Amino acid sequence: MKKIALIFLFSALCLCSFAGTRRALVIGIGEYEDHAWGQIHGDRDAGAVAEMLRENGFRDLSVLVGREATKAAIVAQFELLAGRCETGDTVYVHFSGHGQLMTDVDGDESDGWDESWIPYDACRKYCPRDRGERHLCDDEINVLLTSVRERIGEDGLLAVSVDACHAGDSTRRPEQNTVVRGVYDGFVIPSVGRHRAARRRERWLTLSACRDYQLNQELPDGSGRLSAALCTLAAELCGLENDELLAKISEFYNRNEARSRLPQTPIMTGETDIRRFSDIFVKRD
Repeated sequence: MKKIALIFLFSALCLCSFAGTRRALVIGIGEYEDHAWGQIHGDRDAGAVAEMLRENGFRDLSVLVGREATKAAIVAQFELLAGRCETGDTVYVHFSGHGQLMTDVDGDESDGWDESWIPYDACRKYCPRDRGERHLCDDEINVLLTSVRERIGEDGLLAVSVDACHAGDSTRRPEQNTVVRGVYDGFVIPSVGRHRAARRRERWLTLSACRDYQLNQELPDGSGRLSAALCTLAAELCGLENDELLAKISEFYNRNEARSRLPQTPIMTGETDIRRFSDIFVKRD
């Protein structure tokens, strides 16, 4: 009996060693430097998501909240994270804040628009203070995540969750008391020379709070719907296939409707055929 127990313990230790270190970067923004952005509550998500990750074995955890989450700080934390990564690591990145479409400057988008995360110091409209360099566009995010992928290798797990949207009005609707994360108007960069660039491969999993044409509505308590779902359902999501995980989150959305009751559907992109997002939620003591 003792021999069997020792064999089991040795196997478990080997498995943990093979699995690598669990690392994460969590970003949450509520109020922005440019008050043209409507106030949201992405900063509240950051603490809840960070605690959920700690409970699931993430020990290397960096958190940027509110005014800490400038464009420069986010890029710097990505670079530091990549520098610490090793082959076989599990890496999770979470963003809660505003999103916005912006002019596609390299021609890799068929509709002419890049999607972007909005750091604390980004402006809502093109101006001398921000000509787009303070937005974190999808091309830049791809470069940052690719650097992480190169460090962890194909055996590592890289997953991203985005509690934002790119089709909203950035305001609280008085008649519905609903807060939306996103803006209808895009960030237009004038006089952009167009050329066609190849679309970059997404070598990770990205879980988004809604489809690109839908509104991402906060819950009445200010929580992001996706963030709340992940934190509430973490234990139930362990081991699920990607379609099952999306179904679980959709059920949570339906049980916890925002006041507007507009349709909102979570979506997953990237390496969905070879990796499982639910492996993020495997607990380790």
